[in-house]
Amino acid sequence: MKLRIPVDTQRIKALALPLEQALGKALDHYARLSPRERAIVASGSAFVAVFILLAGIIAPLIHYQASLEKSVAARDAELRKIYTMSATIRGLQQVAKTAPGAGGKQFTLFGFLEELAASLSINDRIEYMKPVTDSSEAGHESVEVKIRGLFQEDLIGLLFGIESTPYPVKIKHLTIRRQDKDGNIDVTLQVVSYG
Repeated sequence: MKLRIPVDTQRIKALALPLEQALGKALDHYARLSPRERAIVASGSAFVAVFILLAGIIAPLIHYQASLEKSVAARDAELRKIYTMSATIRGLQQVAKTAPGAGGKQFTLFGFLEELAASLSINDRIEYMKPVTDSSEAGHESVEVKIRGLFQEDLIGLLFGIESTPYPVKIKHLTIRRQDKDGNIDVTLQVVSYG
């Protein structure tokens, strides 16, 4: 079944009649003009038509295209930022997965210092290793270690091992005393874990 919309031709003709009459009068008036006046009216009409075309249609289209290009460039920059941030997050997640202590092994400052001393073969010279409570370091593990009779190379290895570890560890206090009898070094240091 086709839907038919009733068309009122009488009404359309009534609306078009004033337009036809105005156009007819304009053409009659144009026909009565001299050739020079016709040229002026034609060129004026052409200028108005070109102005309407440029100012009313082409200029807004160009402006819209420029704003659309700016919007696309801004969205592209935002998308690149998101991709960069996403890659950074993925990289950090990968580092977190492969970082020491990530495989279920819990990091402890005591364990770390004992392993470091064993790797440097100085664990037999540790006089004491005790936890330290410091109100300025609330929430962080802190250990004081005293080691006697270190060689200079051992001290350098110990300090380098603490400072170069991937764990969040730093040396807070360090006291070094040289022994008079054999020239070895006594070291007392406080190590803080921020993990």
